[in-house]
Amino acid sequence: MTSNPRRGPLGWLRALFGGRPEPLSFDAMTVEVPELTAVHRASTVSFETPARGGGFDFQIEIRCDWCAEGRLDQETLHRAIDGYQATMPQRLTERVRDIAREHEPFHAEEAERAINQELKEGECFENGLVSCRTTAFVQPAPQVLEQQRKAALELQEIEHRYAKSALQVQLLRDVAQQWRAFLAGGLAGVRTDDDNSVAWLTPWAVLLAEQPDKAATEVGDMFRRRQEQLEHFAKLLGRQEKDYKAQDLFDFVFANERQLGHAMRLFGLPMPGEIDRGTGPEEPLPRPVRD
Repeated sequence: MTSNPRRGPLGWLRALFGGRPEPLSFDAMTVEVPELTAVHRASTVSFETPARGGGFDFQIEIRCDWCAEGRLDQETLHRAIDGYQATMPQRLTERVRDIAREHEPFHAEEAERAINQELKEGECFENGLVSCRTTAFVQPAPQVLEQQRKAALELQEIEHRYAKSALQVQLLRDVAQQWRAFLAGGLAGVRTDDDNSVAWLTPWAVLLAEQPDKAATEVGDMFRRRQEQLEHFAKLLGRQEKDYKAQDLFDFVFANERQLGHAMRLFGLPMPGEIDRGTGPEEPLPRPVRD
């Protein structure tokens, strides 16, 4: 009696399905991933917060630039922004209040810099799904602003007045310099580049710079007065000569040296010679020893 060979587990499976089983096959599955979407929005938060002392409030306006970005539809992103935008006024008021109280009500620019320094990092929600960049603008209270406007106008008037004066001085100096050179050109033997020689012309040069139409009359009057001064100086020299004959030569020179030197420099006359006495105080001439 012949028995069938013993079948293993695979043999039973082959007999059950009528032969060698076919390998299983799976169709490739495609998963659709949403594209990255971004939604932007701008909003403004306005409120008042006390300045130092609490007597006046700062007028605060903060511009918010919102951005929601993710692989979601735009409607979902808009709703995400709506939720955080609704709470932003309270968040900003709390963050700004303590900073504003550190500044005087008339120092709005300093308060603005400090607030923006605090807010420079912006706000980030849900691990970056929603972000908000903020910029603050600070204005003083209306009463303080009105006083600042008055002060600014007064300061502007002062600056304009001094600027006008400086310009007038510059123009007057340039024109007077030309008039002084012109007047010095009519003086014989006077160096026009010597300030000491032509210094007496400065008042006349300034007068002619302001009223050039008076040149014909003023120049003549200038030389007449100059002639009178010279005649007076000549009389002074005559009296000095008489005094010289009546007293000792050394006493005469010692008593009149400085006076005559000052007069000659005042008139712009060249000195016969300068005695170098160094930087110390002037000493009198040595008295000659008589036998």
